[in-house]
Formats: sequence, C-alpha cells, structure tokens
Amino acid sequence: MSSDLTRVETLSLPDRVNQYMRFGRPVRKVTMPAYRGYEYYNPGQLVGYVQWHAGEYGSRLWRFMVLMTVSRHDDQGNIQVVPGVMPGARILLDMEGAHKVRKTLWAIDHIEQLGLDPADVSPAYYGHMHQRITANCHYHRYTMEQHKSFLKGQEVRCENRQTR
Repeated sequence: MSSDLTRVETLSLPDRVNQYMRFGRPVRKVTMPAYRGYEYYNPGQLVGYVQWHAGEYGSRLWRFMVLMTVSRHDDQGNIQVVPGVMPGARILLDMEGAHKVRKTLWAIDHIEQLGLDPADVSPAYYGHMHQRITANCHYHRYTMEQHKSFLKGQEVRCENRQTR
C-alpha cells in the first residue's frame, strides 16, 4: 500500500464513542474488531468526518469536519493535526456542538438531494459554510450553477497544466 495515503480511524462503541465517515471515497477499508477500523484515502480528496463522544451526563463532544486529505510529502506547514487522521489533513470546515453540527449536516443533506456527492463539491464552499455558521450568519445553499462553475474552473486548470 502506498505511504501517500491518509489513514482515518473509525470507532463505534455504543453509547460511548462514534467516529465515522459521513462521505468520501476510500481506496481501502480495514476492520479490526467489529467496532474499530481504518479507511485510507488518496491525497487531495474531500472527506466528512464525524466524531461523537458521550460523557456521564450526555454528549461530551459532537464534531463534524470536512477535510482535504494530504500526502506525507506535502509542505508540513499545510498539514493540520486532526485526532484519528494520519498524517493529518487540511481542515476546510470544523464545527463543534449539536446546533452547528446539525446545521452543517442539513447542508450536506441538501447537496445530496441535488444528486451530488459532497466529496465533489467545491472546497471553497465548505470554507464559506465554516465562516458563516461559526459567525451565526445565514449561509447560501450550494446550487447546480455553482457546481457547474466549479467544474468548469477545474477543467480550465487542467488545460493550463497540460499546456505548460
């Protein structure tokens, strides 16, 4: 297996801990005991990572992150430490707390209702959502027009790389 893959730990202990992938395209999944595993992703992919931990009196942590996977060979200044993610990732969106996480997951549901995979959405959109939800402001919903524009931009960037 390539050492360039990003490894994400998944864990499910009923009523205690639940760490799972909301979206993303793993190239490999490994399940250890039935409750623990790892998913491996190629560099540059977008993934949605949910972390929920219970305490004695209810939820202790409820967190949702959209991460861009990285290569071990990337500039270390661009890699952020994320618990359960090796070697780390670029954090595009990071929400904590039930209200903010629910709001973010509703936006992800809307993207899926458009027939899109959240892993294919513009990374800039997740940055927009992060800023707006963190500031308790209204965020705009992702649209097909916005997605088509993002795809066209990707196409132009690829053409520019090929002509160099």
